[in-house]
This record gives sequence, C-alpha cells and structure tokens, in this order.
Amino acid sequence: MALGTKTKSSQQYNYIAQNTSGEIVRGELKAINEDSVLQQLDRLDLDAISVNPIKESLWDKEITFFDRVPALAIYTFTRQLSVMLKAGVPLVDALNSMHGENTNPKLNKALHQVIEDVSGGQSLSNAMAKHPKLFNTMFVNIVKAGENTGVLDTVLLQLAEFINNDLQLRMGIKSAVRYPAIVVGITMAVGVYAVTFILPRFSALFASTKIALPLPTRILLGMDQFLQSYFYHLIIVIGLVVFALFRYIKTKHGLFQFDKFAFFAPIFGPINQKMSLSRFCHVFETLDRSGVPILESLDIAGKTVGNTFIQSRLSKVKGDVEMGRKVARSLTDHTHDIFPPHVLKMINVGEESGALDDMLKEIAVMTDIETEDLVKKLTATIEPVITVFMGIMILTLSLSIFLPIWDMYEALANT
Repeated sequence: MALGTKTKSSQQYNYIAQNTSGEIVRGELKAINEDSVLQQLDRLDLDAISVNPIKESLWDKEITFFDRVPALAIYTFTRQLSVMLKAGVPLVDALNSMHGENTNPKLNKALHQVIEDVSGGQSLSNAMAKHPKLFNTMFVNIVKAGENTGVLDTVLLQLAEFINNDLQLRMGIKSAVRYPAIVVGITMAVGVYAVTFILPRFSALFASTKIALPLPTRILLGMDQFLQSYFYHLIIVIGLVVFALFRYIKTKHGLFQFDKFAFFAPIFGPINQKMSLSRFCHVFETLDRSGVPILESLDIAGKTVGNTFIQSRLSKVKGDVEMGRKVARSLTDHTHDIFPPHVLKMINVGEESGALDDMLKEIAVMTDIETEDLVKKLTATIEPVITVFMGIMILTLSLSIFLPIWDMYEALANT
C-alpha cells in the first residue's frame, strides 16, 4: 500500500438474509461497502435479501477533535514494543499486550486496527501507514527499514531515543518560557482590570474637583474612554486581522514567509534555528543508521524538520545528491546561510571518513545542549525585564490614582 493512500472508513449495515434452512435472519455488520457485506454473508452461508447502510445520527458520531495522542504515549509504545521484540515475543502478541495497557483511547483504537491488519498478513509498516496522524512518514519508513533488514527491535529503540530527545527538548523550552508568559499575562490582565474598573470609580471624584489631573491619570482615563467607545470596533478589527493572518499562513506562500520570519526573528529566531538543525540531524541520523536510502532519508528529514523555508533548501540538496554530488558539498552550497559553518565542516569530515551517522549524532547532541543553554540565557534575560515592566505598570497605576488624591488633600488644606 502506498503511504499517501487514504483508507476508506467502515460503517454499520443492516441486512436481511436467508440461511441454509430457509429461515429469515436479520442483523448488523460492519464493512467498508456493500460488496464487503455480501462477501461476509456468503462466508456465513447466508443468502442476502437486502443490505442497507445505517445512517449515523449526530449524537452517534464519534467526536475526535479533542482526541490527542501525546508524544510521550508514542514514545512509551515504541520503547515497549522494542523491548518485547528483543525479548523474543512475537509481534502480534507484543501488540496485543500493549493494546490492553495503553490508556489513550485514540492510540488504543489505532493499535486495534494495526493488530487486525498484521494478523491478516500485512507488514507492521503498512499497517501503521494507515494512521498518519499517529505514525508519521519518518516513523513508518524507519519501521519499514527495520523489517527489511531484520532488526526491527533495534531500529524501534533508535526511534524511541529520537522521540525522547525531541520530547525532552520541547518540554525544556516550554517549561523555560512558561513562567515569563504567566507573569506577563497576569500583569496585563491586572492592568486592564485597573484601567477599566478601578480607575473609573475615581474619575467621578476627580471630575467634581477643579484640580488639574496629572499626566499618568489623564493617559489611563483616555485609555479607558477609548476602550468604552471603541471596544467592539477594536475586537472586530483584531478578529479580522487574526483571521486574515491565519488564512494567509494556511497558503503555501504565507506559510513559507511565516517560517522564514520565525527562522530569522531577533529573539526566538536563534532558538528556532538550533531546533531545526537538531531535528534534521536526529532524523537524518536515525533514518540513515536504520538503512533507509540516502535520498529518501534527506527527503523525510526535510519534511519533518518543521519549517518549510528549510525544507525548500533541503529539497535542493536532495536534487544535487540525486545527481551524484556529496551530501556535505550540497549542504554547503544550499544551507550555508542557515547552518553554522562548523556544522557543515563536521558533516563533511563525517562523510569523508565514512562515519556520517556518528557525526550527525554528535552534532544533534551538541545542538541540543546549545539550545537548552540559549533558552536558559533568554529566560535569565527576560525575568529582570519582566520585573522592570511590572514595576513600571504598578508605579503608573499607583501614581494615576494617588497623585490626584494628594493634590485634593493639598487643596483642602490650603483652604
């Protein structure tokens, strides 16, 4: 089965049939189409009288929008399968044992179908290819390479290590930026609440006096009046801008430009660059070590790197390699402005010495360490900036409320 082929989903059918004794039999069967139902009935020695699909109501439809399979579940499944196969457990038995233990319903459902397909004679890679949202192209090709070379347990362990490295890196970045994001969000929420609810309560008191309001108070009151007058207009404009931006990013050109901007952005750009390099090296090394052909490895690594801008460059590299050029030379020609020179030099040394896999692994590990260090430095830089930002906001709010009150007391004292 081709990797890009989509399988048609099955549905329930009502049937009325006659058995060998001439009795009328009614029932339900699950099948892809009516022909499949007729074949099943024939195997049951039943003569079909009528076959009708059961129309699924809105309430019976399966809601899968919120169904997500976390990367940790895929990692656990991959590693457990590797360990069980290495211990000599037959493939179907290993899949069956994990099907009962897994707690994710979507993964359980996919495993059930994989077990049925493998039991029916299909290869594991072909069975997994029917579930691209769970097992991507890289995953399927590595499994296929393991099947072809007879070392499925080994390549699954390598795949599990890759998933774990990618997961740990992403979790580290998320945990590093979580605190600054929460602090900024709370600070902004408190500021909006103070401007729209607290300060207006004092505005009537300030209006009854003839004192001149200080600049911070005038600025915040002006912001409050603007929000009250144009709140719905502002929401509509922001909604339209966000909608237009998302629509543009959905296009091929828009996604390319967005990925290019994210790659060269001033603050988070270096992190994106190192993450893309790390993912490319990890995927390329895992595929090449598993026995996947070099051209296919380059193609899959480019597609799974997570950035269309880099993918376009790597597609040119694949074209050069297809014409007979070396990988390191092609990478130098097409990625010299996105991959560091020392990385390209290390790839060249690895290719010349016949140890490209080991060199790619070293580059990936080194890049992961650099990425974590860069995130820590960025977090350490952001925290004092956030502290200063919070201090300025609190000072502005305090002055906007208490300065007019002090002026009122002074005016009363003078009278």
